[in-house]
Amino acid sequence: MTAGPEYGDVLEPSSAAVLPAGSLDTVPRRSRLLPEGQRVLVKVHLDLAKAAATSANHRLGGSTPVGQLMAEVLVRQGLYEYAEEVLPRQPAGDAPLARRTRWAVTAAAIKYWGAGDVEAAHRVLRDVGSPVTAAHRAGLLLLDGRTRAALAAGENVLADRPVPDEAIPPAVITVVVAAGLAGRFGQALAAATRPGRGRPRSAEIGYAHCFVLLLAGQVRQAHRMADDGYRDAVAAGSVAVAGGWLALRGAAAKTRGDLTAAIADLETASHLFDGGSSGPLLAPCLAELAVARAVSGDLAGAEQTRLLADTAPGCRMFVPWLTLSRAWITAAGGDTTLAARQARTAADVAMASGQYAVEAMARYDVSRLGDPNAVRHRLAELADVVQGPLVPVMASAAAALARSDPGALDVATAKFTELGMDLFAAETATAAAALRQAAAPAGGVARPDAATPLLRLTARLAGLTRRERDVALLAAGGFTSPAIGHRLGLSARTVDNYLGRAYQKLGVTSRRELAPLVAGDRPHRPVHAEGNHR
Repeated sequence: MTAGPEYGDVLEPSSAAVLPAGSLDTVPRRSRLLPEGQRVLVKVHLDLAKAAATSANHRLGGSTPVGQLMAEVLVRQGLYEYAEEVLPRQPAGDAPLARRTRWAVTAAAIKYWGAGDVEAAHRVLRDVGSPVTAAHRAGLLLLDGRTRAALAAGENVLADRPVPDEAIPPAVITVVVAAGLAGRFGQALAAATRPGRGRPRSAEIGYAHCFVLLLAGQVRQAHRMADDGYRDAVAAGSVAVAGGWLALRGAAAKTRGDLTAAIADLETASHLFDGGSSGPLLAPCLAELAVARAVSGDLAGAEQTRLLADTAPGCRMFVPWLTLSRAWITAAGGDTTLAARQARTAADVAMASGQYAVEAMARYDVSRLGDPNAVRHRLAELADVVQGPLVPVMASAAAALARSDPGALDVATAKFTELGMDLFAAETATAAAALRQAAAPAGGVARPDAATPLLRLTARLAGLTRRERDVALLAAGGFTSPAIGHRLGLSARTVDNYLGRAYQKLGVTSRRELAPLVAGDRPHRPVHAEGNHR
């Protein structure tokens, strides 16, 4: 935000001790410390902003503008309780609009993230009624999972002429993310490239742009953007900004099937987010990390990460991601039947909130988890709702899996490969090979070091039902019937019945004969969870 006219006091640092090492090169001794603190805060240089505010506080003795800046810094650091303590009283109604707006935006953040009081946050912003507070209200609608209302509110702000500089970033971010979630990628990308009246684009708008590229299936472009953004942030010494780019780069790496890189990036990003200015992004980052660990075969690590996600600050917008992460952890534990139901729940939540691009991802995950018939028709509908080439490919792949059509799966494999979605391509290639009774996927499709249900599909497993497949894989991994029953919510007798039918179809009579049949040409990746092998 820009400073109001009442923030122009000329200050000098009383001592270099209040400034971090090297910062005197950035903030000259003779400077307007309070405006400088506001400027660097916008750039997310939290340490330097805090130092400037501390110096100003020393000279002004806790005046209103200093308390405002200190509260803004503390909000950026996720310290909402302390921010509330230093935030000045609400300005009078005849105070300058810029001052009332800044106070309202800060107070709303404290109420929303610190106290979890959504209505109070909206009320504070609504009482001011400026274009800037309207832009922030649109953002709150988005966070509350009201995608359509948020998109309309953000567009209304940007439709006004002229749009105040301070209203552009929150309004643009809201429009980009909301339009992207709704599958309106053209609208989202147009907003992401909106000129900012000569001002450089904020990192947050860059995040939103990259996020939309991922939703649209432009994985390679998203990965390049995230990698460039991360390198620029590191070069500038901005740790807070680097965390956001790492999370996006990790998400892109997961989609590409590079799980080692994905886990490294997402884990580092989660540490940078924890307690910092990007705290609201911690929950979805941990959800993505949990999925990457689950797909890599690390069930214990995935479960621990999921528990951390449950305790992180959250909002309704991210509920589909958190629900979907639970599905992949369930699948890693061997129960693809329950996992598919959980993924359907995630898709239903996304659909109810107008997140049609996310719904499509979740519906296709239902197919990947073994129940393509349940989603093939809705995916075909979504192909006409969500823009871009990705959802039509997912719809055709789900239909091919439902029909057991290896030729159509080959087409989907080629299209996923073109999009840079190597993990999805490897899955459809593996499924096509299994349906052809081949030992390995045809062609040169990369096979990620992953353990998804489709990647574990072999020619022999393709002839089993989903529940028979779950039981057979767990039995091949060394689990006893009682242990399998505990994991799948079945009695030991029911497990033995499923196992007996699987034996009959596979032509074997024991677990020892079963293992090499279900592992195919890849080493079997056992499920690691303490206390489950007996």
